[in-house]
Amino acid sequence: MTDYFTESFAIDSAPKKLRQTADGYLVCSPRLARTGIQTYTGTEVGRPEMKEVRVYRPESEVFHVDAISSLAHKPVTIEHPSEPMTPKNWRKHAVGHLGDEVLRDGDFIRVPLIVMDAEAIDAVRKGKSQLSVGYTAVMVWADGVTPQGESYDVMQTAIRANHVAITHTARGGPKLCMGDATRSEERSMPNRTIVIDGISAEMDERSAQVVERQINKLEADIVAAKAALATAQTTTQTDVATAKTEAANAAALVQTKDAEIATLKQQLGDAKITPAKLDKLVSERVATVDRARAIIGDALVIDGKTDADMRRQVVSTKLGDTAKDWNDDMITASFNTLSVTADSGNNGNGNNGVGLSHVVHVIKNTDSLGGGDQRAKAYQTYENDLSNRWKTAGVRSPV
Repeated sequence: MTDYFTESFAIDSAPKKLRQTADGYLVCSPRLARTGIQTYTGTEVGRPEMKEVRVYRPESEVFHVDAISSLAHKPVTIEHPSEPMTPKNWRKHAVGHLGDEVLRDGDFIRVPLIVMDAEAIDAVRKGKSQLSVGYTAVMVWADGVTPQGESYDVMQTAIRANHVAITHTARGGPKLCMGDATRSEERSMPNRTIVIDGISAEMDERSAQVVERQINKLEADIVAAKAALATAQTTTQTDVATAKTEAANAAALVQTKDAEIATLKQQLGDAKITPAKLDKLVSERVATVDRARAIIGDALVIDGKTDADMRRQVVSTKLGDTAKDWNDDMITASFNTLSVTADSGNNGNGNNGVGLSHVVHVIKNTDSLGGGDQRAKAYQTYENDLSNRWKTAGVRSPV
């Protein structure tokens, strides 16, 4: 993959100083490229997720014959154009050009340069004197260490120059610049003012860019931290509210359970078998068994049966399917009625019966009391007694 890059170097004073020709052009033989590691931002090399990228330019690639040859006769521009230089846009961007005498100078490459545009010459005289090479290269991404012991993230190969731009700040540093050493220091003085927390500060363009980038990053980090804090506070408030609700629900549940426990204790106390309750239960069971046997005799099943079970046996035996869907109250009413009928044949004197013999007995007794009204009253008493007998389980009030 081939990518497009820029590399900055200053026009050096030696061995040939920057000079002006008789025609007014500026000429020199500056250093344009070098070996070693160059530091780029991640965005510059297509890795925006990386803050900085250490790019290694090995000697074998920088001084490769094709890389050196690519520098000859390349156009010179003021700053980098927004597109690679071609014959179609040369007239639009070019302010000069390189020569063809490309030489190695230690770890650097020198190339003759001429600036021919009046505005560009004026910009150089005012301090814009450093150079940046626009080029393409193949990036080989792999962590490594140079022969000098410096680590790097990626290595450049197949380096090919496209143009050289005149700029304020060289990637190689302010010491690589046009003119002699004294003028170099003068031209490397701050040339831009930025405001930090209300305080103005002057610095060179590259330093200003670095500071501004760090300030922007810090501001972004502060915004992110505030957002995280707000989220944490909201989460905490939600958790507290949830905890309070859960605590209130738990307290209500405890109160409910306390009420249930108190009720169960009371029910246990009420259900406790006392001698009086036991006597009553025995008496009631015996009465039920006796009355049931009086109706269906030995067909009655007693073992394992409750009083309600025995009453249902009696009613089912007597009424069959008619009573199959009756509830307990209906069964009890029918059982009591059947018990009344059964009692009418079990009393020799007829005084406690409620059947026909009881009616005769009542009528006889009321005759002696004086007339038909008494008989009618006695008969009505019999009717009422018969109608309500199921409620008293067969025990009739005395006439």
